[in-house]
Amino acid sequence: MEEYEVIRIPVSDGTEKEFAIMDTFTVEEKHYMAVSLIEEDEIQEGVYLYRYRDAEDGDIVVEQITEPAEHKRVSRAYEAR
Repeated sequence: MEEYEVIRIPVSDGTEKEFAIMDTFTVEEKHYMAVSLIEEDEIQEGVYLYRYRDAEDGDIVVEQITEPAEHKRVSRAYEAR
């Protein structure tokens, strides 16, 4: 089984969940990641796309993609990989 980097991301119910980073890529000079949910130490099917950027303290800031047009562009770029 492949090893993936794991990240905790806040979700809509206010909790944080663990996700495996499946891929990172750039679209129009913005950085994105494709992640899959981890439940009971198993990577679940399905991929979620998030935008991210480097924070000044060296961490990364993960942001939801809220614009439908941006999400469509990013989805197409990810699927074309």
